Amino acid sequence: MSDLAHTGTRRWKWLVLDRLTELVIVFISVYAAFLLNAYQIRQEENQRRTQLLAYLEHQTSGSAARLRETAANYDRLMNRFLDRLAKGEMPPVDPLNWASSYNENDTGWVLQAGGLELLDIQTIARLREVDAVARTGLASLAHYEKLSDELIAPHLADQSYFYDPATKKLRPEFAFYSATWRDGSRFLHALSEARDHLAAQLRAEQTRRR
Repeated sequence: MSDLAHTGTRRWKWLVLDRLTELVIVFISVYAAFLLNAYQIRQEENQRRTQLLAYLEHQTSGSAARLRETAANYDRLMNRFLDRLAKGEMPPVDPLNWASSYNENDTGWVLQAGGLELLDIQTIARLREVDAVARTGLASLAHYEKLSDELIAPHLADQSYFYDPATKKLRPEFAFYSATWRDGSRFLHALSEARDHLAAQLRAEQTRRR
């Protein structure tokens, strides 16, 4: 009887040990699957981040270079007009047109596509800075464009209409035209600076992520 009890106890111990072993194996398997899944998610996020940073850096660097060129050409035209105006030459007045390829959804889609989770907070801040400068500047210049449509466009056939023949200066109702040139220059340089900051931040984040 004692031998039977002893044998039963041993069988019970082995049974418990088998169950514990199974539980450990299941736990290890589940935990390993969890770690593998987390690793795969991190790899996918890193790949998405790398692709997003490369795309943004390429787009921003290219647009920043074009914007610098645009600002330089704009300043040459502005200075030529203002210099001639200061000399009393009554330079031609042209209608204002600030048509732009700017799209207010550009920043939004980047952030909605995972930018908020994938990008550094400094990079997100630079993206929003570019967006804010563009929106604010273009909204301000749209006011001048409206004045141009209302006051300048109807009289383009007679350029003398814009000037006081006695002083050879712009008539008071057209004084905004000179201010538009200057405000446009300030806007282009502010936007160029914001894009340069964004491009530098994108390169810094790319370097840090390598």
